[in-house]
Amino acid sequence: MAINTAVSDFDIQDAFDSLVLSEDSFVKKAHEEGVVQGEIVGFQEGFDLGNQKGAEIGSEIFYYRGFAKGWIAVLSENECDFTQTLHHLLELCSNSLDPEFVDEVSQCRIRERQGETNPKCVKALKKLLKLLDSFPQDNPKSQDIIALLQEIRAKFKHCCAVLKVDASYSAKSQLHF
Repeated sequence: MAINTAVSDFDIQDAFDSLVLSEDSFVKKAHEEGVVQGEIVGFQEGFDLGNQKGAEIGSEIFYYRGFAKGWIAVLSENECDFTQTLHHLLELCSNSLDPEFVDEVSQCRIRERQGETNPKCVKALKKLLKLLDSFPQDNPKSQDIIALLQEIRAKFKHCCAVLKVDASYSAKSQLHF
């Protein structure tokens, strides 16, 4: 009886082992591809979220800056500064400038001429501008941006109280493209 050595060397156990190992290798390869794809999607989502939040914070910061500079111009002694600032605001914000705000600014200017303005107003507004100037333009790891933003918001509320105006920041008035 002759036994074929090629057939006898083939063991059924080897066939099952190769099937199990190929399944494991496919699972491992799919896992690695999934991790890479997840990193790409995660980075993109993180970038988009950072971009959105950065734009929101930037809009808020520049709202406060415009508020402070506008009110400093309104309260300044120089009539030319006030007129230039008001015309500049009207040019920049002709569609979004609230007519009630323009009336309120005019009324404040009338009160200022009558000597009703508080010298603390300009001082508080200048402190707000100083805080705004200290806000970083990049994303430093060593500075607590949230704490600084809360301090700026508190100073803005203080300025509103001293000026006796209600000018809370509303993100709803933002432009969307």
